[in-house]
Amino acid sequence: MMSKVQDEDPSEDEVDPEYRQWLVAAEQKAQEDFDKTVLTLSGGALGISFAFVKDIIGDKPIEHSIWLVAAWVMWALSTSAMLGSFFVSRLALRKAIVQCDKKTIFCSAPGGFYTLLTRWLNVSGAVLFLLGVCLMAGFVKTNISSREATHDRQEATKPATEKPASALSGERR
Repeated sequence: MMSKVQDEDPSEDEVDPEYRQWLVAAEQKAQEDFDKTVLTLSGGALGISFAFVKDIIGDKPIEHSIWLVAAWVMWALSTSAMLGSFFVSRLALRKAIVQCDKKTIFCSAPGGFYTLLTRWLNVSGAVLFLLGVCLMAGFVKTNISSREATHDRQEATKPATEKPASALSGERR
């Protein structure tokens, strides 16, 4: 007679192989989507930042340009890591196929070193992207603060005899 606990906890032999295959395919799809998203975001951030730096800065000189350059470097490295991940993951799959053909797939990690390198590249690509976002945010904050401070100084140096714009518009009525 089987206990109730055994009925609720199927052994590994009872796991549906089709369900397991679906889980593997879903994991692969999720990883593929992640890789493409990080690659798209990194490339897009790099391109957009080039296009809009003049809008962020205006006609004022760039302050702390090292933040901007560092953000660009992080996004370029992130993009490179994700492209490398695509390439290395193909090598990992090729090695796993060879391991299956030789019936050594369970003797060592499937894909071997290439699988570890793929994981490392994926994580580093995401981290580098986030670092680039933080650096760009610091650059924008620094330059917007500098721009606002310059604007405040210009307002403070206007002659006291000059009437405010709101007063001038009231006189015209």
